[in-house]
Amino acid sequence: MDDHPTGAPIDAPEFNRRMHALVPLSGQLGIVATAMRPDGSATARLPYLPAFVRPGGSVSGPAIMALADVAIFAGVNARIGWTPMALTANLNTTFLKPPQPEDLIAEADVLRFGRRLAVYAVRIVSASAPMEVVAHATGSYALPGSR
Repeated sequence: MDDHPTGAPIDAPEFNRRMHALVPLSGQLGIVATAMRPDGSATARLPYLPAFVRPGGSVSGPAIMALADVAIFAGVNARIGWTPMALTANLNTTFLKPPQPEDLIAEADVLRFGRRLAVYAVRIVSASAPMEVVAHATGSYALPGSR
């Protein structure tokens, strides 16, 4: 499956390469981590594609939720190194404002990082309006084994 050692430090370009191999849908959507910080926070970008538009002209919820999930996974991997078996345990998304058809940015921040579970808050904005939150997500990732 993956020949990279679990726990090896990883940066955003390498994370993107591995993530797109591990979960090809993330590559098909074009989601990329743009920043991964040692404290476990991360930034990810969803480039706009016409296929994401829903009736009414905004970006669809499933695309936004995928962005939030990848941002959290990038944060987990930033904090503890490459961990392909860290798995989404929960993802809750609140849509606050219909985003325009353009790139979206997700900022994932750690709320709690335990031995078995990491809990995050994710702020999602349009690239052209970084101060206007279009969606807010909270999510948790189950961490494999004891660390």
